[in-house]
Amino acid sequence: MQKVDWKAGKPAKTHYEVLEEMDRDNGNNNSKKKKRTRIHFYPVTGRTHQLRVHAAHAQGLDIPIVGDDIYGQRDERSLCLHAGYLELDHPKSGEQLTLFVVEAPF
Repeated sequence: MQKVDWKAGKPAKTHYEVLEEMDRDNGNNNSKKKKRTRIHFYPVTGRTHQLRVHAAHAQGLDIPIVGDDIYGQRDERSLCLHAGYLELDHPKSGEQLTLFVVEAPF
């Protein structure tokens, strides 16, 4: 497991946008439902497990990503973390390039 190291760790910054909040039936015939929130993350830095830590940590969103068996709990599905698009600025021309756009499969 990665950890937040306030003394020796490198800074990490993520912007986010809440897209949708929904209730999901937990599948065991009672009235409890699991709340799910669809979020777009926009990482500014690129640290290992950055989005997963920022989602799960108490000083972040405090809501682990579905299926995150390191910072949350294993789910019926695999980790629901998906790169929807990749944009970067060309290092010489400065032109903004979109390398791919793909809808999330969940």
